[in-house]
Amino acid sequence: MLNRSLRPLANVQVRSVSSKYPRPTPRHFKRRVFEAALQPELPPTVSNCIPPGLIKKEHTEKSKEYSDVEIALANLVRDWMVREEFRVLAVCQFLPVPGRTLWFAKNQLKSKGIEFRSYGNKILKKVLENTPMSSLDSVLVGNNAILLAKDVSSLKTILQETDKLNWIEPLILMVDSRIVDMVQARDLAKLSSMEDLRAHTVQILGQQVAQITISLDSATRHLPSLLDAYASQKK
Repeated sequence: MLNRSLRPLANVQVRSVSSKYPRPTPRHFKRRVFEAALQPELPPTVSNCIPPGLIKKEHTEKSKEYSDVEIALANLVRDWMVREEFRVLAVCQFLPVPGRTLWFAKNQLKSKGIEFRSYGNKILKKVLENTPMSSLDSVLVGNNAILLAKDVSSLKTILQETDKLNWIEPLILMVDSRIVDMVQARDLAKLSSMEDLRAHTVQILGQQVAQITISLDSATRHLPSLLDAYASQKK
C-alpha cells in the first residue's frame, strides 16, 4: 500500500532554476520610506477639457498662417508675373492627370505663348493679395491652376486649347485687371481679327462702367424721395 501511494510522487518533475537569474527581491521598507520622504512635492496636474469646436478653430487659424517659405514663394511668383507683364489670366479647375500627359500639355501651351502654373490655392491667394486680382479669391476652391498670357489675342488660344483637354476647365478670366466671365470670353473668341477683339473688349468693359453709372444715378434720384417719406413718417 505504501508503494502505491508513493508512485504518483515519483512522476512529478521538478524544474531547476539557474543561479544566473536571481529572483527579484523588493526593497527594504526603510528604503522605501526614506525615498517617499525625500520625494519632491509637485502641484497636482489639472487636465483641461477643451471642446472640439475650439480645437477645430485653432487648427483652422494655424492653416491660414503662412510660413517663411510660403511667403518667399509668393513673392517670387508675384515678381515674376510683374516682370513678364502678363495681360491675360485664366483661373481653371485642375483635375488629376498623369505626369507625362501634364508635361506634354505644358510644353504645348508654352509653345503657343501660354504659361501653365499650379502653386496651390493658399499660395495663389497670397500672390493676389492687395491687387486688383484679389477678387478672384472666391473662385479658388478645390484644386486650381492658372494660365497666363502676354497678349490679349491669347484669350482665344486659351479657350481653344482647354477645350481639347478634359482635365482642365476655365472658370473665369481677367484681361488687363478686368474680370471677363466665360460667356463673354466665348463671344470674344468668336471674333476673327485682333482689332475686332480689342473693340469688343472695350465695348464690354464700357457696358460694365455704364451699368454702374446707371445704378448709381437711379439710386441718387430716389434717395431724396425716400428721405422725405421717412421724415414724414416720423412726424
